[in-house]
Amino acid sequence: MSSATATYTLLLRRSDTPADTIVIRDKTPQALRTGVPEAAPSGPAPSHVRAMKGLLVAMSSDRVPADVRVEETSKPIQLWTEARFTLLRRYEGRGYVGEKYALQNVSLAPMVLAEQEFDRPDSRSGGEITGIAIEHHNLRPGETTSVYVIRRGGTR
Repeated sequence: MSSATATYTLLLRRSDTPADTIVIRDKTPQALRTGVPEAAPSGPAPSHVRAMKGLLVAMSSDRVPADVRVEETSKPIQLWTEARFTLLRRYEGRGYVGEKYALQNVSLAPMVLAEQEFDRPDSRSGGEITGIAIEHHNLRPGETTSVYVIRRGGTR
């Protein structure tokens, strides 16, 4: 999806859930925009979106609320020969299971990551993937990034 001033990558997948509205705010300074005012959301986000965002914030900031259980794992996962992929932590709560991974580029070439590459079933969790976030999409040799995967399931 693109506008006159920016391009946005959307990861879309079929889901048997009510439709959601996606609001994209262009952070380009007002003087550079075409003069069209930004659309404001019409109300609060649905509860499942708030729950997913809350879990992602907890996973990325390491500030975990009391209603989310955390399990330290540090388990290596076989992904690609060019990458070292480690499941660091599993978060469970708010109806979701979150997984925080560290991915290191162990090849001699730059690596470009896309969310779709991590949209894989997990025999342990079994839950449908509802969100994937990658901290840095471009890795030089030796660099590491965090990858966050959120699945349906979990308690509370």
